[in-house]
Amino acid sequence: MIDEDMGERLKVALRNIRWWFSRQVSYSQFLPSKEDLECEETKELSKKLIGDSYKETLTNIVEWQERNLQYWHERAEMFTLLYILSAIAFFFVLPQNLWMIPLIIIIFWLFLGDFMTFFIGALILISEVIVAIVVFVYVANTSIIIRSVGLSIIFGSIFSLLLYGMLKYRCLKASLPEFKFADAFKSSLPIRKILQYRLAVCRDYAKLTATLLISSYGLRNSIYFITIPQHVAAAIEIKDKMYVLDQSLPVMTFNKWINYWSEKLSGSFLSKVYSSIYRILGGDVQLYKLIANNGTIKVRKICYKKLGKVRDIPQLDVDIITNKVAYSLGISQLSNKSEPDTEINLKYFAIRYDRDEIVEFSLTRAIKNKLDSELCGNMRKITKIELSQDKSDFTLAVHMS
Repeated sequence: MIDEDMGERLKVALRNIRWWFSRQVSYSQFLPSKEDLECEETKELSKKLIGDSYKETLTNIVEWQERNLQYWHERAEMFTLLYILSAIAFFFVLPQNLWMIPLIIIIFWLFLGDFMTFFIGALILISEVIVAIVVFVYVANTSIIIRSVGLSIIFGSIFSLLLYGMLKYRCLKASLPEFKFADAFKSSLPIRKILQYRLAVCRDYAKLTATLLISSYGLRNSIYFITIPQHVAAAIEIKDKMYVLDQSLPVMTFNKWINYWSEKLSGSFLSKVYSSIYRILGGDVQLYKLIANNGTIKVRKICYKKLGKVRDIPQLDVDIITNKVAYSLGISQLSNKSEPDTEINLKYFAIRYDRDEIVEFSLTRAIKNKLDSELCGNMRKITKIELSQDKSDFTLAVHMS
């Protein structure tokens, strides 16, 4: 009986530790801080983007991000890669230096997401390489040779990644003196820096979106974060329906968003690995509701769903969608040509489509932007458009005068 009670208490303690760790390391990456909510730049941007209706405001927010923010690939990928390399390096600590391990753990805990971690890790690596080489000179030991080679490779990899990042962003630093290379390794950036750098990863997009929604509507509409393996997006509930704003148009309903990511990730080996890890921790798709607490924003976990491959993508009535888009863009739909002048692939647009006013409005805006980007201002020459569906994609055939 005592063992059972101990087991239950241990399970509860582990759940609490997991929740606290997730809150500190995971939620804090995309939760708006008090500083973010009071940021003047965000308030000014919100005033510019708010429309006369929900469909206009939501579409404006996503379109602004799509036009003005560039995805920060180095921050998304180097951040993870450097942590992995640093972690591997710590396994090469020589037996006589085992006392370093507690110090390393403390360093990781204190400087999580900070450039200082990698700087200290690099110093440890250098010292280990020097020790290994010195020992190798006096003692011809195979294990020492392997250790020194391994440490040299890891140190070279870390140094190369850091050097690549510094060289890549020297131009940005020249035009934007406020830019700090160390920010590329931080798990969370303030909204002010996101708007200043115009660079973002998914957690930055989600944080900015949530902040703009709060600035526009407060919390009278329920606002959420939705997480899946290696990704997060913000959503808002309007008339009992949830809409997800995820970096690019169109705005999606919650179920369509799940289908979209299930389809997008279905062929990725890494995504399957992440999905397995998330499933162990409590689900693939996790939904968190934002709640106000003494001027700060916190989250409450609502539910989770499972990601799975979309087996049947329904065949949509593309004629209805075509007519709605043509009417919105003022296209006559009259052409004497039997063949289109150009075709534009709209990847994953079919799987994201839903018969909903907000979705259709944002879809029309997305197609208009694609046409404008492709035709460079010659949209007035369009006489007819035709949409066709190829599984999860649309193809837009364009006839011109």
